[in-house]
Amino acid sequence: MLNATEIVQFLMDFAPRSQPLGLRYFAELEIDTRKVGELVEQGWLRQLSEDAYLLRGDQPGIDGTIAYLQAYTSNLHVGGRTALEWHRMMHHLRFRDRVDLWGRGYCSIPSWAVERLACSYHSHPLFDARMDEGYGLKPLAWRHPQVLVSVPERAILEYVSVSLDLVLIEDVRDIIGSLRNIRLDILQELVDCCSRRDVAWGLKFLAEDEGMNWAQQLRV
Repeated sequence: MLNATEIVQFLMDFAPRSQPLGLRYFAELEIDTRKVGELVEQGWLRQLSEDAYLLRGDQPGIDGTIAYLQAYTSNLHVGGRTALEWHRMMHHLRFRDRVDLWGRGYCSIPSWAVERLACSYHSHPLFDARMDEGYGLKPLAWRHPQVLVSVPERAILEYVSVSLDLVLIEDVRDIIGSLRNIRLDILQELVDCCSRRDVAWGLKFLAEDEGMNWAQQLRV
């Protein structure tokens, strides 16, 4: 059994920075909850919530917070407008980083994570059972390797689905007008499996109105 000094040294050397650690992480290192509690009392760890800890002096980062949440929510990923921003396909960025998260089912996001991410969470089903729920999700080379991000073709469908509900049509129109490099084969597969036909038709109609070449070939 490692003593407190050895545990702290190990965490400083190998634990991910800016990413909260859950009790599962400590259990894999054979560090029990009693020892974690002692490290908190001694000031080596800071407890953010019931199952989230950081080394002293560390702060939760955007990517690290999302990577932490992925362990607790099925299919959690960055989607919609945020994914398009992260793909650098947006000309007009929001004044403050706001993260649009998507997942399957209920997600209890701790208050510290909500404050850090200024996030919104969407769980309404957008695709039917024919599509693998991980299709069109992958990490970006320049961001956290564990954080899944919607490819642009999936992200625009996600954003349209939210924006139609909120009647943000002009905002969607502006974004669609900037999507010149859409891969039609991937978009078509997503549209074929999209259970929200109003979303598929809305995307096609707005893209045709913006004169996008791929819109004419998109089958809905």
